[in-house]
Amino acid sequence: MSINPLSSNLINIISNDQSPLGTSAVAPASALNFSNILTDAFAAASEADTEDKISGLQLLAGRNDDLAGILIDAQKAELSLNLALQIRNKVLDAYNEIMRMQV
Repeated sequence: MSINPLSSNLINIISNDQSPLGTSAVAPASALNFSNILTDAFAAASEADTEDKISGLQLLAGRNDDLAGILIDAQKAELSLNLALQIRNKVLDAYNEIMRMQV
């Protein structure tokens, strides 16, 4: 079982590292692209779901008897999907907030 790290885009957004001067570090423009962040989150969710399905099918076929690993795969798939949905919700909230701004 391998553990996949968060993508670099998500790490840049989640981390609250401060620069030596006390101001927050500026992330590169590519890290702030909503499309890339959302695409990465859904790709990770899809990959975790695929791993969950494969481990479940292996259990049904009798090739795998590691129930703990199967439950961990299911939990990883659920957490990945929840993360992707929360990112989507935040992006939609930000979009709606921008649309409500008066010019």
